[in-house]
Amino acid sequence: MKLAGDYLFDATVPEVWSALFDPVILAAVMPGCEKLELVDGQYVGEIKVKVGPIQGKFTGKVDLNDKIEPESYTMVVDGRGAPGFVKATAAVRLTAEGERTRVFYDTDAQIGGKIASVGQRLIEASARAVVAQSLEGLHANIKLRAAAYREAAAKLPAPVPASPAPEVAPPVPEASASEPAAPAEAPAEVTDAEPSAAGDAGKNGVGGKLAGSDAAADVTHKATEAAGRATDAVGKATEATGKANEATGKAADAVGKAIEAIGKVAEATSPVAPAAPAPVEPAGKAAEVAAAVVAFTPIKAKQSALANAVAKEVASSMFPRSVLVGIILIQAVVIVWLLVRS
Repeated sequence: MKLAGDYLFDATVPEVWSALFDPVILAAVMPGCEKLELVDGQYVGEIKVKVGPIQGKFTGKVDLNDKIEPESYTMVVDGRGAPGFVKATAAVRLTAEGERTRVFYDTDAQIGGKIASVGQRLIEASARAVVAQSLEGLHANIKLRAAAYREAAAKLPAPVPASPAPEVAPPVPEASASEPAAPAEAPAEVTDAEPSAAGDAGKNGVGGKLAGSDAAADVTHKATEAAGRATDAVGKATEATGKANEATGKAADAVGKAIEAIGKVAEATSPVAPAAPAPVEPAGKAAEVAAAVVAFTPIKAKQSALANAVAKEVASSMFPRSVLVGIILIQAVVIVWLLVRS
């Protein structure tokens, strides 16, 4: 039995392609499917089938070969159960038509066992009805899932690049109270004593000379004392300078340790490295993130709709449409005539 056709989806090629490989959606749109799982790249499931008086459960597997994403693939079906067996090979091809996608399928199937006894016409009618209902259900679920993904993606906050952490400038140490003091100036009395002694010597003659000699000795003694005091002051200043330098070194060491501690705290508390801003995710990623958080419940196909579709398919295959219209008109005329006569 051969079955071929096409279907136009109001969705993009990636949306249709992903739905064709989603076991949750496929299980929902296949009438009578009770279980469908993806195991090691192979779909394994159970489906309950009813064709005319024959009904039962099939257990089978589906292999996907020759995949060219997102353009085409080949599907190989092998199902077996109490009603018989089904082996089929289907070639599927996707083409974009603007924002929509057309899917072409070409299937070659072999059916055997009890299910084959119901007749070729009924089997073909049932197969067409199953394919038509599955494609319509797939279309409805694709649109529903795409809308749910877009809504979830719109609710996600836009990623903002993290700005690098500001550099911490080392604090400038305050002026230490123990800075070196200026060297003490020599006492002014040393310079003042000399002119005074010279003036007294000039005024008093020889006696002044003696007095001047005593005064000069006194001045020299005072100068020596002043020089000693100055030397002592310089020594103390040098000692104070050494202590100040030592204190400054300790302060600089403390500042360095404080900066290192601040850097470790910033590194431990910051989720993003300061020198590497977080990259902005591309638009394609938003759909993947939304797909991970969206709650999507597919629409389940109903067996009653399949029975009605099979009945219509069988009726249309047994009689041309014009013949059916003629039969209905004749029945209507007969009913009206019977009402008028009664």
